[in-house]
Amino acid sequence: MVFVCKKCGKVYYYDVKRCIFCRSEVSEKKDSKLKVKAFTEVLVPSSDHKQVPYFDVLVEDDQGNLGIIKSGVRYDVGHTLEPAGKGKDKGSLHGLKMGIVGTGVTGLGIAEVALMHGMEVRLISRTEDRLKKAGEEISRFMAKFMAEKDKNEAMGRYRPSARIEDLGDVDLVIESVVEDKKTKDEYFRKLDKICKKNAVIATNTSSLSVDELGENLKDPSRFLGIHFFNPVPRMALVEVVKGKNTSEKTLNFAVEFAETLGKSPVITKDSPCFIVNRIMVPYLNEAAHIYGEGVASKEDIDKAVKLGLNHPMGPLALMDLIGLDVVLEIMNNIRNKTNDRKYLPAGIMVKMVKEGKLGRKSGQGFFKYS
Repeated sequence: MVFVCKKCGKVYYYDVKRCIFCRSEVSEKKDSKLKVKAFTEVLVPSSDHKQVPYFDVLVEDDQGNLGIIKSGVRYDVGHTLEPAGKGKDKGSLHGLKMGIVGTGVTGLGIAEVALMHGMEVRLISRTEDRLKKAGEEISRFMAKFMAEKDKNEAMGRYRPSARIEDLGDVDLVIESVVEDKKTKDEYFRKLDKICKKNAVIATNTSSLSVDELGENLKDPSRFLGIHFFNPVPRMALVEVVKGKNTSEKTLNFAVEFAETLGKSPVITKDSPCFIVNRIMVPYLNEAAHIYGEGVASKEDIDKAVKLGLNHPMGPLALMDLIGLDVVLEIMNNIRNKTNDRKYLPAGIMVKMVKEGKLGRKSGQGFFKYS
């Protein structure tokens, strides 16, 4: 959506009624490709340690006009934004009909980004109450970055359901439930029967074996891992995990899907915790050890890492965001696969999980959340 002032020629990449400079009328201009010239990340802190990100993006259109758009997604300099509704003709997956199983932090994040990029999203949860709350959370998030009518259009493509059977006609399903193999196995056996034969079925697992999960499907060539990172709207990386049976067609589809969402995919083989978590988990565990040993306060540990290593979020706050139970499960999975003692969880982490202090989702982890 592009508007141009009829008098002074000022270009706007958001919905305006009149030019804010000369107050003259504006006319809607046919969309053109926009090239990202620069961007500024803005983090809005709040009392519960949650940093809400958005990006002011400087873009240039085909005629050389410069403008600024606000986005919940980070785009690299040089990235080309396709005109609305034109992506399908260019081979991108705008308009894709997809399903997401799970309404946790990651599942909602995937839904938010997919809706903002023109996709239809079927979000599956076991309870209507959770689906209602999920819809409210998604709507609030998009209201920060989209004009009201654009947000309403996006929410019109949101299809919540408590029936997994409603995924029968989607092109892609991403499972994003608890990091437990038995639970995931149960869902994949159902999805294999419900989904159409040419649908891609993916797991967002951060630590389990893609090959082992794929054994639940009659045709594992359509199965792979598509691992997003939290917070999904902010994090550019997606790990695309190729199992031993994953077809090239499925792999290429997953890469294109990630790119359509404005993400930067990397391809990895199926191995314990893939790339990032295998590197990150010992770092998080060491931060928990430092806190448990009383070396420094939780605030100073996070402050030291943010300022000393230039990380956007401290390790303790990050564990709260991910969920301490998830971090613990990842560590146990890697240790079971590698037999390496460096993945032995810190005692404080084990204790907190037993006490139900799981992070943001439980209201308390290393920090308290209201």
